[in-house]
Amino acid sequence: YLFRYLSLKNMKFLDVAFSAVCASLLTRQTEGEYLSTDTYYHKKEILGPAMWHFNGAGTVMYSVDGSTVLKNVTNSGAFVAEGSRDDAVSYFSLASDGHRFVWGGTYGNSRSNPEDTHRVETFDIDTGEPVGYMKTCNLPLDLQYHPTRQEMWVRCATKIGDDHFGEIDVFSVNSLSSDFELINLNETARPYGRLAVHSSLGNYGFASAYNIPYLARMDLSSKEVVNEIQLPKAYGSYDMTYSPVNKHIFVRTRVCCTCGSEDADVLSCGRGPGSPVLVENGPSASADLQTGICSGSCEGTEADTIGVYEIDTVSLEVVGNHNIEDGFGGDPVTSPDGKYILLLGNNAGRSIRVITPNGNGETSSTAAEIPTDFQGGTPGRMVVSDYAFIQDETRNILILAASTDNDVVVVDLDDNYRMRKFALTSDAESSGGSSRSVEWAVNSNFVWVNGGDASAHYILEFPSANIDDAFVARTLTDVASGKTMYVENYERRAAVEQMAKMIGASSSGVSSSGVSSSGESTTMGVLGETNEMGVMGETNEVGALSNEKSSDESKIDIVGII
Repeated sequence: YLFRYLSLKNMKFLDVAFSAVCASLLTRQTEGEYLSTDTYYHKKEILGPAMWHFNGAGTVMYSVDGSTVLKNVTNSGAFVAEGSRDDAVSYFSLASDGHRFVWGGTYGNSRSNPEDTHRVETFDIDTGEPVGYMKTCNLPLDLQYHPTRQEMWVRCATKIGDDHFGEIDVFSVNSLSSDFELINLNETARPYGRLAVHSSLGNYGFASAYNIPYLARMDLSSKEVVNEIQLPKAYGSYDMTYSPVNKHIFVRTRVCCTCGSEDADVLSCGRGPGSPVLVENGPSASADLQTGICSGSCEGTEADTIGVYEIDTVSLEVVGNHNIEDGFGGDPVTSPDGKYILLLGNNAGRSIRVITPNGNGETSSTAAEIPTDFQGGTPGRMVVSDYAFIQDETRNILILAASTDNDVVVVDLDDNYRMRKFALTSDAESSGGSSRSVEWAVNSNFVWVNGGDASAHYILEFPSANIDDAFVARTLTDVASGKTMYVENYERRAAVEQMAKMIGASSSGVSSSGVSSSGESTTMGVLGETNEMGVMGETNEVGALSNEKSSDESKIDIVGII
């Protein structure tokens, strides 16, 4: 019995020892994995505010003044569709969610699997590193971020088979792998259009379509079209913008026009002979069908008299329409704060119209005509290809550029729309190419304007609020053709600014509210009870943690920021 007792005791000891060794090994492996993850975040090199230039071969990140290349990310096999070339990636649209990712709607020209080419790619907003891609519907033309839902919404040209049966897709910022149901407009085979979502619109979004005579209002949760806002005498609609100031959408209409003769709205009917259409606008308007065409081919013609409809998203009614000075159509765009709506007209670049919103349900007002007078444009065509606003505490400036000449127009919106024009380059031939882009590096003095035909980027500097001080500070050459956007982690900036306010309040001896519940002045300490910047301790200087409880109950201790 003694032998049996000792044997059992030894076996139990060995079993415990073996379990301890295994647990130790597993714990070390798990700790190693955690340490590896922790090391990534500790050593993560943050780019900070930067200009990102997307081209077919990859993405180049520049400092906002253009003096330094911060990073160059080339396309990897994972980001190029099977059967395509490395330089075959085209970006239809770009967007940032402001805190996690930069998003790009792409088309990769895959020869072996066409359905694999329509994708949305994501990049880490802090490092520029590729994160992944998600398949989506055909031709992702428009990307719109909904900050309160933390979702990126995608407007495509058409659906793709049963897997992506719809024209409007959505991706969660917090779960890239989640596959959500698409919204199907269920009208035509290829309803090109645009999208409007915004935090102030809540659970609803709006979609236009070039060949559908209404604006679709969508329930973003049920993924259904719940309302159809009719657009009188319109064949369809396309470009649109939204102003949170009055909660109105401004959408450009598409119309039908006559073609094929000297007295028609358009001389040529295009590839075909035209077809019987109902022309409801302009000098050729008639209740009878006429030989004509519809949609984009009629932009800038005498039939383009509606221009832009203004729609109240609260009452779901059309409250008015706007057109350019010449009366033949224009694309609506808005300033970041929604206080200015521009009509970029089909008038060869002669002018643009500025509209300012009034109250909800009221038609907006025409504020100014900006005589841009860009050269080289064709009558009835739009040449103002892009714009940017500089809006901060001291500046309220509009920048406009055209693809047909090398000038830029800058407008002081606070000085009775005073305008100034200057050249990007001394070259006689326009470097604008098919389209010229304009991008402000937010919270800086720099605006980037591209010159695609010259493989160049012109970096403008605005050192003061006086537009007369603006100049071309730097020209980058040998820049591959592509799209440029400013990228910054705004969530990080907001956290830093909030911390600075807390530190300032602590230093000045003022709490977040300014007074205590008894009406007496209180003090806010940062991670500790202190009249200066305290670090988790009771000290008047930067100190160590103290376990003692404060006797002053009126003080507020911030224990962390998550």
